[in-house]
Amino acid sequence: MDYKTLSQTYEEEYIQKTMELLKIPSVYEEDEETPYGKPILDALNKMLEIAGKDGFTTKNVHGHGGHVEFGEGEEIIGILGHLDVVPAGEGWTTPPFDPVVKNGILYGRGSQDDKGPVMAAYIAMKLLKDQGFQPKKKIRLILGTDEERDWEGIEHYFKHEDMPEVGFTPDASFPVIHAEKGLLDGYLTYAISPKSSDLSTYLLSFTGGDRLNMVPDESTAVLFSTADIQRSFNDYIEKHQLSGSLTKNDNEYVLSMKGKAAHASKPEGGRNAVIDLLGFLQTMPLPADDQKIIDHIYESFLVTDGSGLGLNIMDDVSGALTSNLGSLVRSEDMWKAGFNLRYPVTAEYNDVLHQLNAIAERNEGSLAVYDHLPSIHLEKDHPFVETLLSVYNQTTGEKASAQSIGGATYARSLEAGVAFGAMFADSPDTAHQVDEHVRLKDMIKAIEIYAKSIYELSK
Repeated sequence: MDYKTLSQTYEEEYIQKTMELLKIPSVYEEDEETPYGKPILDALNKMLEIAGKDGFTTKNVHGHGGHVEFGEGEEIIGILGHLDVVPAGEGWTTPPFDPVVKNGILYGRGSQDDKGPVMAAYIAMKLLKDQGFQPKKKIRLILGTDEERDWEGIEHYFKHEDMPEVGFTPDASFPVIHAEKGLLDGYLTYAISPKSSDLSTYLLSFTGGDRLNMVPDESTAVLFSTADIQRSFNDYIEKHQLSGSLTKNDNEYVLSMKGKAAHASKPEGGRNAVIDLLGFLQTMPLPADDQKIIDHIYESFLVTDGSGLGLNIMDDVSGALTSNLGSLVRSEDMWKAGFNLRYPVTAEYNDVLHQLNAIAERNEGSLAVYDHLPSIHLEKDHPFVETLLSVYNQTTGEKASAQSIGGATYARSLEAGVAFGAMFADSPDTAHQVDEHVRLKDMIKAIEIYAKSIYELSK
């Protein structure tokens, strides 16, 4: 079977079907009638509708997830992807939910994370089915709905459906991701005293970031001051080459900072607007308790290797720990900092937790763990890993080896799972960013690799 040529013939179909999904703004919404909001349910139903029309067996699992399947036998090969997306944000060149193809690139929120790769895996299944291939195992494309938030959808799904013997998720990069760092989301909270109205300078509020798994690209502080701080702010912006603005109403200043969003698995690729604004506030004569907390949070998260938290640890399997200050709120009586840590696979979760508690107590604060995903590690010589890697290398002509990442993929939901594509080493990393996009040539190559892999795993 000429997989390369066949994959290329499916390009227009891939574009058309992916666009149908990208048009649906499947961001989480509170909704009493649906698990994660109507747009996410619409995306799930659309994918199942597409597959049903193409002759696949489909199932909707109570709106929490679903699957597309073909093949026979007792064993299940799982392919796990998700149809929910993060909020689009502002500053797009093209409307985020009005997908467009320009110069061989498909733009739209979800094009890379994860609707585009999900559709690549689906088209690989359809290619094989259209050629009359009859898998000796069940090939099951499992569709998640809450990956960007709490993973409740996939947890519900596996409470009601069988666990695949092995599986992969097209939600990272090639060649094969055999290890994923542990992931910890948490909040540090610090109490503060009410401010006296006779102070010359004090902070009224601070807000920044809304997703712990994203580097915040906006932050705002409201400051009362009898002094003119316009020049100080402008000088700070210029000195540090930042993007910020200031407005004044009597003695009340609204300070805003713009940064660059990035996925928290690679926080060094972004510009944290919260950190930048805290840096300026350090130069202001604020009350002692505010200043102490500002200094502590700034120093803890200024660098993204965890060294500010005393957690600069690494291993040979998965590399160094990363830290991201994803949100920060200052109300009348407290500061609340939300963060995301990704720790090496050989590190002990309890050791990380102990250090974070010690940091919080030393600064008269408290730690609350919001979510924790343990690390995963499938050995490089596992037959499943070796098969996928062999297909990848044969297709690309490379001699790649299995890799590790800091990202959290649905591979963690499997008893034996890995991440497998759909991005390549030179693919632009645009997940969670403005103007998210994928190169069509990458998706067509991914279809070829997925089709070969499914064949080898189930012939």
